[in-house]
Amino acid sequence: MRRVIEFRTFADDVVTARNQDFKLPETYTWIRTGRGYQMASDALYALFSLGASGWLRHGLHTRFIGQERLAREAQGYFLYINHTQTTGDPFLPSQLDRKRRAYVVASPSNLSVPFFGKLLPMLGALPLPNTRQGMKEFRKAIAYRVGQNQSVAIFPEAHVWPYYTGIRPFSDASFQFAVDTGKPVYCATVTYQRGRRGRVERTVFVDGPFYPDDTLSRPAKRRKLAEQVYCQMRKNAKKNTVEVIRYVQRKEEA
Repeated sequence: MRRVIEFRTFADDVVTARNQDFKLPETYTWIRTGRGYQMASDALYALFSLGASGWLRHGLHTRFIGQERLAREAQGYFLYINHTQTTGDPFLPSQLDRKRRAYVVASPSNLSVPFFGKLLPMLGALPLPNTRQGMKEFRKAIAYRVGQNQSVAIFPEAHVWPYYTGIRPFSDASFQFAVDTGKPVYCATVTYQRGRRGRVERTVFVDGPFYPDDTLSRPAKRRKLAEQVYCQMRKNAKKNTVEVIRYVQRKEEA
């Protein structure tokens, strides 16, 4: 019997953190360049990447198709991924491109997780701000990281839906980062198949690059990038062959 999850809208949270409404302190710093902090961050990231490799390969039975596109990229870029695993998804960017560090835009609620939450910024988490000034610093941090030729991963669907096999509608707002920096955009689509001995396996398809169209206005550039990524993800989502969880939209009562 497949598990069934009911939802009202595609923006529903079907998985919530212990402190879902956690807010960043006003003094939060997105960029820390101290030598000691950087050394500790690099060491922790190396351990994290090693653990991520084992978990993705043996725990989630994941294989990648097209990841050489990222290896060939000479500059920093943005990577958009559909959101279908609570633990597996944050591990993906570091394994898709091992020649650079991956930074991941995350909900601030993740920082409220006991112990591990405090380590997330050192591992590359860029928590979303909740103030206007925070947004300015957040944007600076994103531009700084791609300017270092690193990658910034974004889950445009925002909410994790475990094992969901479609692509939920998403806002084009986060594509403004690529428009503002002029950096390329890639997408990674996570799909699920039935593997050996009946186990569920994952195939991640990497596509791109997509670039801002300089013949368009800034809002139109953003919309076009979002449409390109959404259409490519929808195309790849057709390669799902197993449904672990069935999602059913709840009818509104009259």
